[in-house]
Amino acid sequence: MKVSRKMILVVGLGRFGESLCEKLVEMGQYVVGVDTNPDRVKDMAEVLELCAQLDATDEEALMKVGAKEADVAVVCIGESIEASILTSTILKGLEIPLVVARAQNKLHARVLARVGVNKVIFPERDMGQRLAEQFIHPWITNFSKLPGADYLVGEIQPLPEMLGKDLGELHFRSKYDAMVLLFNRSGAYFLPNADTVIEEGDKLLIAGVKESMSKWLNDSQENNKGVGSN
Repeated sequence: MKVSRKMILVVGLGRFGESLCEKLVEMGQYVVGVDTNPDRVKDMAEVLELCAQLDATDEEALMKVGAKEADVAVVCIGESIEASILTSTILKGLEIPLVVARAQNKLHARVLARVGVNKVIFPERDMGQRLAEQFIHPWITNFSKLPGADYLVGEIQPLPEMLGKDLGELHFRSKYDAMVLLFNRSGAYFLPNADTVIEEGDKLLIAGVKESMSKWLNDSQENNKGVGSN
């Protein structure tokens, strides 16, 4: 499926901002990166279609690089909370549809929310929590959490006990407290019925609550080494 191309403004080209830019470019997006540090700008100049050295707390400077036309703006400033808040305020004033900002602490996050930032992120905290989850639940690396919900969606290989049985016979919903959304059979996806039999080599795209699924998915990870991601 073709992804629509958006203009994304990234303010702050430190390690987090740089990684974000590179991935967005890889995904075919039009990315504008800005930073006060000339070395960072130089490093990203060949990666981005537009990269500029400027003070993001200067509204006129942001306008010159087309900030007002951005679909998304991400404030990755990590060194100065004041600069982060001022920049976020300016970007919201430019009526950019989605403004995301990195927070250093809870107070910083509350202030960002007060100025209207659409989404506040804690990259280091989130990565730490994600890593901790992986230590206890290795299977979780193959799942994505649905925004605003406790539901996870991901693709697994069936347990040996599932093979040769249909979904109705397994009572999949009640036994595993999860739903099978799609079957992946030899690379072809299809919607299953209650009488769809699980075959060797199948992969199942499932959805469910993490707490419930963890009771059997840890065993799935042990028994199946080729688990796919969604």
